[in-house]
Amino acid sequence: MTLTISSLVYALIVCFLFHIVGKWNRKYTLAVASLIYIFFINPLAGIYVLASSFVCFFAGVIIQRYRKEKRTRVASFICYISVAFFALSLLLLKYFPVYYPEQLRQENVLKYIVMPVGFSFYIFQAISYVIDVNRGKVSAAKNPVNIILYLAYFPKFVSGPIIRYPDFKAELAVIRRKTKFREPMRWKRALYYTLVGCFMKLVIADRLSDYISRLFEGYENYGSLLLLMGSLFYTIQIYCDFAGYSYVAKGISLMYGIEICENFKQPYCSSNITEFWRRWHMSLSRWFVDYLYIPLGGNRKGEARKIINTMIVFLVCGMWHGAGINFIVWGLLHGIFSAIDTIARDKGLNSLRSGAAGHIIAFAEASFAWIFFRASSFSSGVGYIRAMLGNGLQLGTISEQLERLELISPEPWIIVIMIVIMIVFDVIAYRKDRHLPELLAELPQGRRYLCFYFLFMIVVVFGIYGPDLGVKPIYMGF
Repeated sequence: MTLTISSLVYALIVCFLFHIVGKWNRKYTLAVASLIYIFFINPLAGIYVLASSFVCFFAGVIIQRYRKEKRTRVASFICYISVAFFALSLLLLKYFPVYYPEQLRQENVLKYIVMPVGFSFYIFQAISYVIDVNRGKVSAAKNPVNIILYLAYFPKFVSGPIIRYPDFKAELAVIRRKTKFREPMRWKRALYYTLVGCFMKLVIADRLSDYISRLFEGYENYGSLLLLMGSLFYTIQIYCDFAGYSYVAKGISLMYGIEICENFKQPYCSSNITEFWRRWHMSLSRWFVDYLYIPLGGNRKGEARKIINTMIVFLVCGMWHGAGINFIVWGLLHGIFSAIDTIARDKGLNSLRSGAAGHIIAFAEASFAWIFFRASSFSSGVGYIRAMLGNGLQLGTISEQLERLELISPEPWIIVIMIVIMIVFDVIAYRKDRHLPELLAELPQGRRYLCFYFLFMIVVVFGIYGPDLGVKPIYMGF
């Protein structure tokens, strides 16, 4: 869901209804609430969700029927057709508006080819569902409401995470059996996941947003040091934006007694790029491993084939994120970094994959690749890097450039202090191998109240609030 006042109020209203209806009606309450929410923010998205849900539901039913009849080839054929349908619909809606904008303006029918909010996420969930049914990992849903809720569940709809149906099905069974209103630890966890998520999204990510946009859109007007700062700021921004959203989604979901998977686990504390991808957007990483990397052969056919498979996965990952060449370059860069990491591991160059050197190298690799991810095009990304390396300080003093950027005191100090607080939080959580909200929820009462007051006041005083509450999540467009 979007992080707005209206969305948070809506989530609380749904929570109230969820806990007063009978246990057997809870999933129906959530399904209706999810569809209402989606149609409210984007009617087109609601239509696509319903269409995708029924295609997904009937594909699962047909595949399972043929599997029971031992007609596995027919079941696999139906699975392939379904996957192709979902994949082509994603490619059409993501790429057609980018490469054929003139046709969209001219043709009455084609102008409606616009990718709705959250489409990439629920299409990946639909694909995983039909494949899992075909593999026999899960039974096909007998009730279409289960599939509608699985694809449309509103706390994670806008930007994920990408949930697997077997996990979600198990959670639906839990809320039907024993979820109670009086569960103190669940409410503590819900509170702190939401609060930490708001801190990351509203205080850090949204605060950095305008400055980063100015730097990337007018990089020729700023010196090398400020552009380097911009690339580092974006590295922080996209993490706080996406991880913050994921934390809020998990916190809201916990109000309904539903555990959704973790999506981030202190990725910038990683000591190599392989570890980074085990901690960054974990639901997407696991999806690519299970449904692309392993079917390609994984690491079972030698190191050369493993590197090729890794490059293919990151190429597809880049294409999934966007239609521009800059996204493909971003994906291929991570493929190259991963290949180098594999070679370094095999050669025993552990000093490059661990310790202080490993942390610095992994962070630098991720930060460099993010430049192409943020740039409006490949040429813009190259231009930004050239300016970062070659502009020097000839465009004025640092204070003059900061003034041109409208980054005036005390704003730089606020940004630095908040980022330092976030880094301290992440380092503590990394060393304890836990998530910060879980650590806060388990503190003794006195320290827990102190941390709550500290975070709450920071969000209230230093949060950046737009017309409603916050800037749209970055991943809302993917």
